[in-house]
Amino acid sequence: MSLERLLRLAPAPPARIDVPNPDDFAACEAELRLTLPADFKELLSAYGAGRFLDYLFAYPLTGYDMNMLRNKALLAGHQEARERFPDWYPWPLYPEPGGLLLWGGTYDGHSLCWLTAGDPDTWPVIVWQQRDGGHERFDGGAVELLTRWLAHELPNKVLPEPPRLDAWFEPMRPLREVYVYLDGGEGGFGERARSLRRLLGPTTDRGENHGQGDHEVHFATAGGWRVTYRQWQSGRLIRVAFPAHEEQAARAAVLRVIPLLGHTLRHAQTQRGRRVWAD
Repeated sequence: MSLERLLRLAPAPPARIDVPNPDDFAACEAELRLTLPADFKELLSAYGAGRFLDYLFAYPLTGYDMNMLRNKALLAGHQEARERFPDWYPWPLYPEPGGLLLWGGTYDGHSLCWLTAGDPDTWPVIVWQQRDGGHERFDGGAVELLTRWLAHELPNKVLPEPPRLDAWFEPMRPLREVYVYLDGGEGGFGERARSLRRLLGPTTDRGENHGQGDHEVHFATAGGWRVTYRQWQSGRLIRVAFPAHEEQAARAAVLRVIPLLGHTLRHAQTQRGRRVWAD
């Protein structure tokens, strides 16, 4: 499948970062001792480093160098688990011949890999959930997987259904995340979510998820902050991601809206659990 359809679904950003050049690809291939699929090189050349729908990303070959570092550690990192749970590992791992080679991942922890046997341009994609050993095979390349996922043509067992919104791609940038845990709340969840978007507006819809007693709404602010408002049976939270130099502005904005939604602040913490934003 050509790159053109993917670019129509999710246009490349005007300002790209970590865009590999031919020398970068050659150096990567020499170090891996493998030739990379042509469609993957076209993908990174078109988009650079970043995320589709704030969810799925391809590892860059320059800058953060996640592709090389993760693949170098892949076999050693799973050796003990593979000996204990051999059924979780139906395929070899790089650098074993024909082994799985990481090329991307998702926010939910799926690892996107190639099964590197035969012609690189025919390598299938293996969607690997490393936490429980689950695997799903997709007989197509990286560009075809992304295109079919964004077009809602991919079986749900391969990857979760994306939101039914106009697709987007956002360049990779370092963001600080703060999780603001709340008590109380006036009115229903939907009413509060709309009020939060109005108070932090203007905003852009980034999808929502609803289950039994669990609700999430995602949006982006005009300044590029990513916000999730979530309610579950025993709690509520606002998760906000922002550039580190904008932390004071993010703190002021979030703390201002909390009482307007009828909430009280329980505590705020970083992704690693460090308490922040205390008076």
